Amino acid sequence: MSLTYKTLSEGLSDSFKKNSDRLALSTHEGEFTYYQIAKESYHLAKLIQKNSTSTYVSVFGYRSRTVYQAIFAVILCGKAYSPLNPKFPPQRNRNMLDQISSDCVILSSECVEAFNNVATEVDPLTVICCGTKDDFIQLQQNDTQHRYIFSKETEVHGSFEPVFPREEDPAYLLFTSGSTGVPKGVSVSNRNVMAYLKTTIKHYGIKPVDRLSQMFDLTFDLSVHDIFVSVLSGASLYVVPEKNLFAPSRFIRDSELTVWFSVPSVIMFMNKLRMLKPGIFPSLRISLFCGEALPLSSAESWQVAAPNSVVDNLYGPTEATIAITRYTWKPEQTPGKSHNGIVPIGTVFEGQQMVIVDEQKKIVKTGESGELLLSGTQVTSGYHRTPNITEKKYIQLPETGNQIWYRTGDLVKLDEEGCLYYLGRIDDQIQVLGHRVELQEIDRVLRDASGTELAIAVPVRGDSGTVDKIEAFVQMKESIGLRKKILKACRNNLPDYMIPSQIYFIKNFPLNVNGKIDRNKIKGK
Repeated sequence: MSLTYKTLSEGLSDSFKKNSDRLALSTHEGEFTYYQIAKESYHLAKLIQKNSTSTYVSVFGYRSRTVYQAIFAVILCGKAYSPLNPKFPPQRNRNMLDQISSDCVILSSECVEAFNNVATEVDPLTVICCGTKDDFIQLQQNDTQHRYIFSKETEVHGSFEPVFPREEDPAYLLFTSGSTGVPKGVSVSNRNVMAYLKTTIKHYGIKPVDRLSQMFDLTFDLSVHDIFVSVLSGASLYVVPEKNLFAPSRFIRDSELTVWFSVPSVIMFMNKLRMLKPGIFPSLRISLFCGEALPLSSAESWQVAAPNSVVDNLYGPTEATIAITRYTWKPEQTPGKSHNGIVPIGTVFEGQQMVIVDEQKKIVKTGESGELLLSGTQVTSGYHRTPNITEKKYIQLPETGNQIWYRTGDLVKLDEEGCLYYLGRIDDQIQVLGHRVELQEIDRVLRDASGTELAIAVPVRGDSGTVDKIEAFVQMKESIGLRKKILKACRNNLPDYMIPSQIYFIKNFPLNVNGKIDRNKIKGK
């Protein structure tokens, strides 16, 4: 299938017309056709169009039919959606809302309590409530700051015509971990995301008969792949219930999925539970993994479990739109090509470019390691309303003229056959359960809570080489009260996957030759 659409809105509205009787979405609430999803999406789109003038619209929902309809409604209005996570600490969601500067939030009934914890300290908003009025009545009575509209009880007369934005206009806004302690916004344009979707749908031959998984939280950019690869192909999207996220074996079989996409950690959890039996997933024809390094042993286990499936390792930062390189697992060749037990990340997508540079930003020779820089139609133009950070990460190279390159911060090397190998991070940014994390963000919370600058977070790697957990080290005398204070601060300011599993109090930190704290040696203290 080859896409000709220039924007998500154009592709979405066309798919709604072509596939009205087909199954669009399966959630814990039931199964819904494209017609059913389109009907509710268009109604919400009318409400947004009437009540919002901002470019971005926030979406607050969790794995429900409503949240997907809300996303589609925002796109149909020619606007950009920005999802919030009800499981994030209130302050993190407030920071995101402040940066989005939206005048409208679409709120699903399962997130009422989470929004209530956020609502008191943000600028006035129009809140479009999706559910029965009774679901939101207490919230409305207690909150006079915001304006509430109940979608099920609000009629909007007249027809609605989808708005097709310009290619350079934003399609969605997501946030990554920031070293300043405040999440960084990445605004992805329609041109960026359509470049990815066109390449991906064509490469994998996604068809209306396919059944795709939806594992990722909506604040994680890999969810964009799940949603829009599915809907623009007229395929069916199966939302994995929360209870099955780390043990989805039965869900894959019962749903007869044909396309699977997750972080590699899911394979490790399933292996521990002895779920990956030979041939257990016969329906899968495509299996994709991204978000963190893919261990060789994990790829081998999955291929045995899904013998009819292609197994691909994808790589790409949010700033380069979902994924930008691909490596296909080959049982006879890949073990010999892997580096430190990690599957290669392969080659860049057609139409995209990469270079590897040294510390002086000079392009290195083949076989030499250096920082991976990316360019092309998938690479975004910078961070949302933070030009100072953009200037540091989006640069020009003397050897390539005016071309803009995004600095990934990833250490890689290229072999003679043009295959890329991921070697690690050049800074302190890591991947935890597929989520990109900057340790400095955790450091800041630790320092503020402990009252000392000598507090750092350290990643702890398992046997596979991937980060299993994070531990905290504080250079001061241990006390029960201080430990509780630090943990409380972490819970109030960080998502679950960033909270240290242990806090250690030590006498001195090990230093490297430059006199800096050496995170790599701290575990030995």
